[in-house]
Amino acid sequence: MMSNSFFNEVLEGLTTAVMWLDKDERIQFMNVAAGEIFQVSPNRMLGESWQVLLPGLVENLADSIDKKITIHEYSVTIQGFDKLRISTTITPYELDGKMGWLFEIYNTERHHRIVEEDERWHQYEAGNLLIKTLAHEVKNPLAGIFGATQLLQKRFEPDAKESDFLEIISREVLRLKNLVNRMLGPEKTAQKEPYNVHELIRYVLQIIEGEKPENVYIKIDYDPSIPDILMDFEAMVQAILNLIQNGLQAMSETGGFLTIKTRVEHKFTLGAKTYPLVAMISIKDEGEGIPESVFDSIFYPMVTSKKEGTGLGLPVAQNVLRKHDGLIVAESEPGNTVFTVYLPLKQKEDEE
Repeated sequence: MMSNSFFNEVLEGLTTAVMWLDKDERIQFMNVAAGEIFQVSPNRMLGESWQVLLPGLVENLADSIDKKITIHEYSVTIQGFDKLRISTTITPYELDGKMGWLFEIYNTERHHRIVEEDERWHQYEAGNLLIKTLAHEVKNPLAGIFGATQLLQKRFEPDAKESDFLEIISREVLRLKNLVNRMLGPEKTAQKEPYNVHELIRYVLQIIEGEKPENVYIKIDYDPSIPDILMDFEAMVQAILNLIQNGLQAMSETGGFLTIKTRVEHKFTLGAKTYPLVAMISIKDEGEGIPESVFDSIFYPMVTSKKEGTGLGLPVAQNVLRKHDGLIVAESEPGNTVFTVYLPLKQKEDEE
């Protein structure tokens, strides 16, 4: 005959989150997996109402006293910052002669992230194809126009009216050339070297110090244990700069906190590969959010909701992360827009 301690050890070893409530709807058991999902201590939750963790999951738990119910796509906020999507099965369950409910909780966030990530990869490939096409169709003719303009300028005196018009043409051609170069990103692959991710962020914050609105405040939440990461520092500066500038612009009128958070994820899948360790950099702003009409296309070139935006900042940033085997994922609602950068923790170029 197996003891109760044996079954307790089995429950504690499950990767499925399990909770048992008594007839008063108080938590009387919570295994380790449940504590990990909600980022709480199971022992401290004993005797607490289940609604502390899952507010509004069901209107009346007593309605399910004689039947099993399953709720899908429930979103829960963890520690007031992170959001998690879960599915929960509630089963009437008698334990030691006492009636109550058994909660089985499944974290579906990973599934959703893989689906969204796959869509981001498709956006990157489509955007990259568009960029290459534009480069071929636009850059060469621009070079020809610029060369012809310089030859014409030599035929006129510097103060001639015609020279003024030719100077305008030259400036506009150079502007368009720079625009195309920004879409293409760096012309050559730089040698990647180990850098500290927090030094990267500190450098970017120095750059934007002069343009930061007075009503916007920077909030830092770092994980100091993150080791140096192999990266093209200049390219990564551009990527993080684009994301932070987006956040500042989104709060230029309303103000608020721009929160920069770093963490380490374990056994994290990016594309078709799972990495032992991945650095996460999240940049959260409290602006008006990204309109739903453009949200699904924000990583395509030339897509923007800003009046004076070029629609190149996010595609360029995604292009940089792709060259580092990383990815940028976005989520947005009014008052809470988060861009999360995932970057594999690699110390050498050929590391598998």
